[in-house]
Amino acid sequence: MTQDNNNKSEKEENEMTKKSEAEQVTPEEKSESNTPEGNTPEDNTDDAPYFTQDESSTKKSWEKKSIWKRGLAMLGFGFLAGFVRLSITLIAIFQFLALLFTEEPNKPLIKFGQSLNTYQYQINQFLTINTEEYPFPFADFPESTPEN
Repeated sequence: MTQDNNNKSEKEENEMTKKSEAEQVTPEEKSESNTPEGNTPEDNTDDAPYFTQDESSTKKSWEKKSIWKRGLAMLGFGFLAGFVRLSITLIAIFQFLALLFTEEPNKPLIKFGQSLNTYQYQINQFLTINTEEYPFPFADFPESTPEN
């Protein structure tokens, strides 16, 4: 009976050892599973100027002047966007009053309102890092129709 118990415990130990060996992950497998789509960090040759892949380059990104300049510009454009939105609201109120009293909108304000909407769109694109182009005053003020 003792021998049967010994055999059973040996079998259980062998099975447990096999399971634990199967569950172990090699360092190569760990690095592959931590990166998107199984790519290793060396495979990621993304040219995104503001994003970094590993810890050593993260420290360096804090030292990049271009990132700090962009951050300062984003802060300024975010502040400016509030004034643009206020201007659009004032135009909307004025246009309503024009419709109320003259029964037709002010045509120059229609074009200017569209230009402000396009400018607001450009600012939002810049703030959300969908474009690298700085909006007005670093570029021309937008026309009355947006460019895609």
